[in-house]
Amino acid sequence: MKKWLAGLLAILLVLSVFAGCGDKPSSSAPQAEGSKPEDKPQSTTQQEEEPYLVRVMNIHSAKTEDCEEVAAYINTLTKDIGVEVEIIGDMTSEQINLALTSGEKMDLFSAFPWVASITNLVSNGQVLPLNDLLDAQGKDIRDSISEADWRCVTFGGQIYGVPVNNDKAQSRALQMRKEYVDQLGIDYENIKTMDDVEAVLRTVKEKLPDVYPLVSAGGDIGCILPIDSLSDDLGVLEDVTKDDTTVVNLYETKSFEEYANRMHRWYQDGLIMPDATSNTSSIEQLLGAGTGFAGLVPSKPGAVLQASREAGAELVQSQLVAPISVTGMVATPFCIAASCENPEKAMELLNLMYTDHDVSNAFIYGLEGKHYEYVDREHDVLDYPEGITTENTGYSVLGWSWPNQQVGSIWNGDDYDVWEQLAAFNANATASPAKGFVWDNSKVLNEVTACQNVISQYRAGLQCGMLDPAETLPKMNQELKDAGIDTIIQEKQSQLDAWLAAQ
Repeated sequence: MKKWLAGLLAILLVLSVFAGCGDKPSSSAPQAEGSKPEDKPQSTTQQEEEPYLVRVMNIHSAKTEDCEEVAAYINTLTKDIGVEVEIIGDMTSEQINLALTSGEKMDLFSAFPWVASITNLVSNGQVLPLNDLLDAQGKDIRDSISEADWRCVTFGGQIYGVPVNNDKAQSRALQMRKEYVDQLGIDYENIKTMDDVEAVLRTVKEKLPDVYPLVSAGGDIGCILPIDSLSDDLGVLEDVTKDDTTVVNLYETKSFEEYANRMHRWYQDGLIMPDATSNTSSIEQLLGAGTGFAGLVPSKPGAVLQASREAGAELVQSQLVAPISVTGMVATPFCIAASCENPEKAMELLNLMYTDHDVSNAFIYGLEGKHYEYVDREHDVLDYPEGITTENTGYSVLGWSWPNQQVGSIWNGDDYDVWEQLAAFNANATASPAKGFVWDNSKVLNEVTACQNVISQYRAGLQCGMLDPAETLPKMNQELKDAGIDTIIQEKQSQLDAWLAAQ
């Protein structure tokens, strides 16, 4: 019996050794080049337990703690796709540039022209091509956007951003504080031209001496001319209402000279705020505070209500330029940073932001009960809760800056069919003959940088009227020539002609 038990124990010992060997990779088993045994793929359960954190950066004004609360709610909506969200608000061009160059975590961000030019982002290799991601994780987005709009964010056959579904056309308008309009008896619906505007501003200066007749936005009055900037104002189409595809230097055109002369005259006559170029406030902030009467703004259906909401005061406006549509109005996309560690998950989230009502609403409006409340569930209408205003909310409503405001709710005061109005507005606007053309500045980057430096010295001062065009324009244009503006225009014209021939 003892011998039999000893033999049985020996057999069990041998079997246990072989069983242990089964837990180790065979030395003859094939492995991916450079892989290690510990590099095994995670199981489905492990992946679900460790969702990928997508950082979303946007220009809306929001407090950090409110962003965290909104993100926590969104996480309950995105858990099924293995994604958690971090929201960064108040994004500036400086922050974006720092994040892009410092190695800071980046996933999704809005590439609006004044924050980060998509042309420059593509040239610098800072954003990812999206064709394959759209086909695999963003098919709903891919099918929802027209080929004409996709062309506006396509470089060398690759899509580099998802166009934001907002106003893809713009008119130009004079926006005014209604309290002052009523007080002065101004017939704002009959303000049609810049001469009409001048007459109104002179009335304001006379009757309301403590109010700035015309204010700037962030240091610039803006330019209301119907131009196509062709991405960067370095060579433009002077008037998109005409079938002329000649690329010209905007600052040498008669139309810009006349506009700058008018602004200079207004400034000398006290019709423009004296510190226009150094002002950091928005038009809505100045009109809402009552320190300003009017500002020149881009416009669209529902814009005046949105501006009134941001101002915290009722505003009205008069259209000065009919709606036009150019590539730059479509090329305001959401992009995936080249440094994103999991582009597939970033695209899955972007797909939800573009197509899902609840996800879109949370990003745009924040939390129900804290940042907004329903006033009409049947028509999907929202407003601020009692006691909450634009000034004290911790999460501002800036619907046009998110991927697709039209999949979400509407704001109290908007027409129930505001999204249908916006779609018709976009469709019926005068399209630039170069709409869809995307400028590739890679061959003239040095000239572009040099010319942008020149423009940054003079443009705001000319458009705010502080600089005398008679003295400044000749000097500016000579500096632009020295910096290579003619080389840029030649290259841009060549690319545009080739694009037109291919249409």
